[in-house]
Amino acid sequence: MKRALQLMQAVIMMSCLAAVVPAKTWAQQAEPSERLTRLFMPGTSTVYAFNYPTVNTAGERIVLSSALIAWTPTDDRQETDSIETVHVYSHATIGSDEERPTTQGFSKEQIMLQTLPRRNYKELVGDQTAAYVGRCIIIAPDYEGYGITKDLPHPYLSQRLTAQQVLDAVNYGLDLYRKQAAEKSADNPLLPIKSDWRMFGLGYSQGGAVTLAFQRLIEEKGLADDLHFYGSICGDGPYDLIETMRYYFSDDGTSYDVETDHRKGICTYPVVVPLIIKGMCATHPAMAKYRIEDFLSQQLLDTGVLSWIDSKQYTTSEMSGLWYDQLQEGLDTLGRYYSPEQMAEMFSSPREGKVAGHLDKMFTPATFAYLNNADSMATVPAEPATAQQALHRALADNSVVTGWEPQHRIQFYHSRGDMVVPFGNYEAFHNAHPDGLDNIYRINDTFGLDGDHLNVAIIFFAESLTGNFVGNYEWISEAATPTAIDTQRLTAVQRLTNNGDNWYTIDGRRLSGKPTRKGVYIHNGVKVVVR
Repeated sequence: MKRALQLMQAVIMMSCLAAVVPAKTWAQQAEPSERLTRLFMPGTSTVYAFNYPTVNTAGERIVLSSALIAWTPTDDRQETDSIETVHVYSHATIGSDEERPTTQGFSKEQIMLQTLPRRNYKELVGDQTAAYVGRCIIIAPDYEGYGITKDLPHPYLSQRLTAQQVLDAVNYGLDLYRKQAAEKSADNPLLPIKSDWRMFGLGYSQGGAVTLAFQRLIEEKGLADDLHFYGSICGDGPYDLIETMRYYFSDDGTSYDVETDHRKGICTYPVVVPLIIKGMCATHPAMAKYRIEDFLSQQLLDTGVLSWIDSKQYTTSEMSGLWYDQLQEGLDTLGRYYSPEQMAEMFSSPREGKVAGHLDKMFTPATFAYLNNADSMATVPAEPATAQQALHRALADNSVVTGWEPQHRIQFYHSRGDMVVPFGNYEAFHNAHPDGLDNIYRINDTFGLDGDHLNVAIIFFAESLTGNFVGNYEWISEAATPTAIDTQRLTAVQRLTNNGDNWYTIDGRRLSGKPTRKGVYIHNGVKVVVR
C-alpha cells in the first residue's frame, strides 16, 4: 500500500508542477494509414490497426487509431469464402491505455473481441448462425485520448463527438480493408466483403451509449443504406446522464422493483464522477469558462484522481484501489495531510479494495446542492448563468434518448440492479419512444439476474461474443431492408482517382487546383509531398 501511495504522491507532485509551467501545444505526429497494419493473428482471426482522419470537439482535423479484427480461415479455405457481417464495436469505459482495442497487451475486451470471428462456422448450427458470428470483421476504435492520442484528454460521454469519430473510423477502415482485400496474392489473408453484407452496432456501458449515438448519427445523415446498417445491441449504457445523477442522489436501494445496496447520496463507482466532469468541461461550450474546481471538491482533487486519469496508467478498478489505500492510511499530499477519518468522510468501503463515494464531499457544496435539488434539475436551463446550470445543460445535451425517432431496431440489455448505470437510463429511452416497444426496440432486463454493472458486463460479453446473440441479430434483421444492394463502394483512393486531375488535402477536402503551400496532399489517389 505504501508503495502505491508513494507512486501516487509522485504523480500528484508532477501534475502540480505542470500547472505552473506553460503547457506545450500538442502536435499530432501520426498520419492516416495507407494500409492496415497487422498486430497479431490468434487462430482464425487477424487483429489489425489503422489510423484515420476525423475531427475533435473544435472541428479541427485529428488522426485517431482503431482496431480491425477479421475472420481469417487458415484451414480448407474456399474461393467462395467472404465476409458477411461487419460489427462496429464501441468499447466500455477504460482508464489505462493498455485497455484500448489496438493494444498488444491483450486486454480483456480485446481477447473477447477475438472470439467472434474466431468461431469456426462449420461447427455452428445453421448457416444463418455462421453468417452472424463466424464470417465477420469487427471495427473497434480506440476513441480520442487513447492509442495514438493517449496524451490528449478523453472526451468522456461526449456522445455526438464520439459517434462522429466512430463513424469516420468505420468509413476509413472499410475503405482500407476493401483496397487491401482486392490485392491478389497467395499470402493475402483478407477476404472480400459480400454484396449483401450487414452491419450491426454493439457496445456495453459507455460503449452502449456510443452505439446508440452512432445509430442516431447514421440515421440523421441518411447513411444506413450505404453502410448496410441493420441495427444495434446496447448493454447497460448511460443514455441519459440526468437520470443517472437523479438515481445517485435519490435512490435508497428500492428503485426499479429490485432491492440493492445503493443509498442516496452515494456513488458506488466514484471514478465515474470526475470522468463525467472532465468530459463535459473538455467538450461542451457552456462549460468552457469554468474549471473543474468549480464542480469537484478540493479534498477529492487532492487525492490525485485527475492525474491518475490523465496518466492513462491505471484501470478504473486500480483507481478505486488507490482510494482504498488512502482510506486506510490517510493521505499526505504536498504537505497537506488528510487522516483516515477525514478520508472516511468522502469514501466508505463496502468491501476490501473497493470504495463508494459520498457525493456531498466529492462535489463542491454549490454543485451538490444544485444536483440534489429536484426542482433545479426539473427544467434544463436554456441560457446557463452559473457553473451548475452549465453542467446541467451539458448533461442534458449529451442524452441520446430524445430528439430523434429510431428507424432501425435496437436490442437493449439492462440490469434493474445496476447501481453504476441505473435502469432508469433505459426507462428514459422508453418514455421518449413508448410506441416503439417490441417493434423498433425491445428490452431484456433479466439476463444479469439483477446484478450490478461490472458483474453484468461479464455476462453481456459472454453472451454476445459466443454466438448466443444470434436471435437478436435475426430479430433486428427482420425489419432491415437496405435499398443499396450494390455495395462495391469505391475506396477513398478510387474516388479520388476517378475524379480526374484533382488535388485533395490529406483529410479529403477538395482543392481548386495544385496547392502552393507546403504539405502532404492526395493527387490522383497518390499521397504527394509539396515542398
